[in-house]
This record gives sequence, C-alpha cells and structure tokens, in this order.
Amino acid sequence: MRKEVKIGSVIIGDSQKIRLIAELGVNHLGNFERAIKMVEQAHLNGADLLKFQTYKSEKRYDTKTNPKAKEFIKNLKNWEFDRTKEEEIWSYAKSLKAIVFTSPFDTESLEFAEKMGSAAYKIAAFEINNHNLIKAIASTKKPIVISRGMCTLKEMDTVVNIFEKYNSPYVILHTISSYPTLITDSNLKMIHTLRERYNCPIGHSDHTRGVKVPPLAVAAGACVIEKHFTINPKLRESDNPFSITPDELKEMRFIVDQTKEILGSGNIEKIKTEEYMWSFRRKSD
Repeated sequence: MRKEVKIGSVIIGDSQKIRLIAELGVNHLGNFERAIKMVEQAHLNGADLLKFQTYKSEKRYDTKTNPKAKEFIKNLKNWEFDRTKEEEIWSYAKSLKAIVFTSPFDTESLEFAEKMGSAAYKIAAFEINNHNLIKAIASTKKPIVISRGMCTLKEMDTVVNIFEKYNSPYVILHTISSYPTLITDSNLKMIHTLRERYNCPIGHSDHTRGVKVPPLAVAAGACVIEKHFTINPKLRESDNPFSITPDELKEMRFIVDQTKEILGSGNIEKIKTEEYMWSFRRKSD
C-alpha cells in the first residue's frame, strides 16, 4: 500500500479526500492588507493547506551565474515583508485554524519558519539541486512537499535518498515550470511515471489558467493539487494572471471531489447499482 503523509491534521494519500494547497506566494505584491485577505479567502473557499514563500530577496537567486536574476531580486525585494509583518500574517492564519507551511529559500528563512511553527516545508523546483538547503529542511523531520519541475529522475532520486536518510515523510508534485503553462504542455502522464517509481503520495502543482487540468490530474493519479491563488487576477505582476480566484477555488473543490467519486475504487466487483440487472444475468453452467 502506498505511503500516506500527514501535515497537521490533513492526511495526504490515495485513500483520502483530494487535498488542495493554495499557493499564496507573493501575489500580495507586498500589500499587507491584501495578504491578510488572501489568507482568509483561501481558507474559507476550500483550501486544505495554505502555502507561503519565506525568503530574503538577496539570497534567493545566484546573480553570478545568472545576471538576469537581478531583475527578479528587485521585484522580490518590493514584495518582501519584514519579519514582524510576516509574523502577523502567520498569526492571523493560525487564528483561523488554517494549516500553514512555506517554501523557505535560505537557512535563515528556514529558522524563521521553524519559529512560526510551519506544519511542513515545500521545496521549489528551482531548488532541486540545493542539497545543503534540502538537508537543513529534512533535518527538521517535518513533512516535505517537493515539485519535480525541470529535474531529471536521477536528480529526483538523489533528493529522495536524502529524504529517506533523514527519515522525512515526503510528497512529490508533478509540475511544469512554465508560468503560465499551456494546457497542452501539462504532460500528466508523468504522474503515472512518478507513481511507479516512488512510494509516496504523488500530486500535481498546476500552472495552467483556470481549473480544467486539476480533475484530469486526479484521474491520472494525483491525490493532492497545488494552485496559485489570488484575490485580484487583474494585477499583472507575479503569478496573479494565471492564479485562481476564491470562486475558482470553490469550483475546483467541487470538481476534484466529483472526479474522485467518479473514479471509484477500481475493484473488480459487483456494485450496488448493478443489483437489479444481476438478477437477469445468466447463471454459470
């Protein structure tokens, strides 16, 4: 039987309800009131887990190997809260009884997230080869969610071996690291590949517009869906243009639950709705 992973009171696994992660990220664009409203609306409209990003902008990218990263750092600096404001956002989320975790991008941010009581940790696809950070995260012994975008199976095997060494429970999310992703580039069969290779919950982090792809990912074997979340998709910066709104989150909650029900158990057996026709079935000789 495939392993399950528990984050707070939420259990992620094939036999469980499809779990939804609302990635709040930096869609608040540094506006504190907007960040608070995003937390509230994501929690109220069906997200099982809320995910933040915790970072120091100057440490997030390596400008020596990628000069273009300077522009990203400039934006991230504008959207970065000081630690006092971040504490207020975490506290507000917890006051709603929301289960919160984060993607830390440096060890200082990991220490802050530990102080805030992050229920788990997310390793972004961009950090797949940042083994020092991954080992620091794994040493907390908390559940880990990792996106496999852009990585090879060899790179993923290396990271999974780190998780196993530290005895860290983990969830792997299939994803395409393109923002936004075209529906036709979703490559959902990768979910099958990941399920065959790793004994852990497999999910999907979706960067397409709207909510057409998540139920297809569920049909392909995903037991958890992550989507970027916004309360104002008209904002053109960060991930807002392809993020889902509170109404879309509510719609996604409905359609993935319906998809799970339609898929059924997979057992070869007579089900209740067949009982009437069963009486007309020819008996064996």
